[in-house]
Amino acid sequence: MRKKKKITGALITLLAVVLLFITFYPFCMLLFGSLKNKMQLVDNPWFFTMPMYFHNYEVAASQIMRPIFNSFVVTGVGIVLTVLFSALAAYAIAHSDVPGKKIFYFYIISLLMVPGFVILIPQFLVVRDMHLYNTYLGQILPPTANNVAMGVMLMTTFFKAIPGSVIESAQVEGCGPVQMFSRIIMPLSKPIMATVSITTGLNLWNNYMWPLIITNGKDVMPVIVSITRLTASISEGNGPLFAAYVIAAIPILILFAFASKQFISGLTAGAVKG
Repeated sequence: MRKKKKITGALITLLAVVLLFITFYPFCMLLFGSLKNKMQLVDNPWFFTMPMYFHNYEVAASQIMRPIFNSFVVTGVGIVLTVLFSALAAYAIAHSDVPGKKIFYFYIISLLMVPGFVILIPQFLVVRDMHLYNTYLGQILPPTANNVAMGVMLMTTFFKAIPGSVIESAQVEGCGPVQMFSRIIMPLSKPIMATVSITTGLNLWNNYMWPLIITNGKDVMPVIVSITRLTASISEGNGPLFAAYVIAAIPILILFAFASKQFISGLTAGAVKG
């Protein structure tokens, strides 16, 4: 029996190592490719080679720094709006006596079942008529509205798991609705706020289709679209393109590294109501 458990454990470990390799090796190939010229990419696309061409990063950075700034603006403002609107709606649903709040809640989360391409054309027409074409707000508002549905679902579950004694004690101390939300609920909600922030940030930073439709110039174009228009010499090949992808991935990796603990806590919070 003990031998059988050891064999099972070894197989599970081997499977985990294989899955880890499959997950991370494509990024390693991207990193290796960002340091190669055209001939190195043709001769040895799979592994690291010498010499390294750091010039690829100079070429990429010179063309995508403004788009990266645009992506920071769109993603940062989108995260703030999504967390704020989601928290306000979830608080009203979880801890208020608003009539019809269950219907309102199910209407919001039903939006998760609507495919994005179904509303793409009506969404574009609305943004165009509001004169938000090729602007930051045109890129921020529609995706934020889409992300609020997921945020409301996650935050409502979390807020309902907050012990009622905490709410009652705050009310006894004289906390009104605004003070309750800002001084009690929000400080206790850091894990779920991190979860919503990361999921929203990933969606906004990697959103390709909507910015492609709603922007037509580098002044507000995000990096995910600008990368596809990056130019390089024949001798450099796709090296600068790979370097641009690496640079564009760094902000999201940093965001997840700093918020991963809170992210995991937020995903599991509310699973067991205490």
